[in-house]
Amino acid sequence: MRPFYRFFWGLGSGLCALLFRLRVEGRMHIPTEGGLIVASNHCSYVDPILIGVASYRELCYVAKREVFPIPVLGWLITRLNAIPIDRSARGDRQALRRIEEAVGLGGALLMFPEGTRNKAGRFLKPRSGIGMMVVRNSVPVVPVYLSGTVNVWRTLLGLERAVVRFGPPLRFDRGEEDDRKGAYRRIGAGVMAAIDALSRASSKQAAVPPDGSSVLDPDRYSEMKEEVPDV
Repeated sequence: MRPFYRFFWGLGSGLCALLFRLRVEGRMHIPTEGGLIVASNHCSYVDPILIGVASYRELCYVAKREVFPIPVLGWLITRLNAIPIDRSARGDRQALRRIEEAVGLGGALLMFPEGTRNKAGRFLKPRSGIGMMVVRNSVPVVPVYLSGTVNVWRTLLGLERAVVRFGPPLRFDRGEEDDRKGAYRRIGAGVMAAIDALSRASSKQAAVPPDGSSVLDPDRYSEMKEEVPDV
């Protein structure tokens, strides 16, 4: 870690342990080097902080472009590897280039396959972005299940605790039988199935097959209708 990132990582670790009673499971599954995607469910604005603290590697993040002009905040998140993205545009090519450059240089990128905060109590169909990034960059995916942030106040009051559970890396190929969009859907479904499996595992059972298969039926996610909950 760079000294600047390490300082805030240490500060965040202390605060998360105090405020969220954060417990981390399966950290040993994170590769120590090389390009990587960390893929998690997403319930709250605090999720990137908790996952960043739980990981011993520096993570890159994607944040909406509108927050970067905010004094101090924009400067800070830029130094902490946030990449601005224009969500109003159909495919922000500049952001995509920066993301692929970071991963190509051996960085670890945090992604939320559902594409939005989801407090509905069930997982949503994954967006195509996670599959596209895997196909274009040929990097493994570490699935993550985060609990305790659906209702942050309950956790802050000590009624729950935040748990970040990492699973073994998943490796996908495009598949000769798939067209491009079909590959994106299949990979996204496999990642969500792995996250689902982690959500059902106890702390002693956080294991996922290394290819994402036989976790749960990925078709459950590939056939779902795309939903966007009220957040």
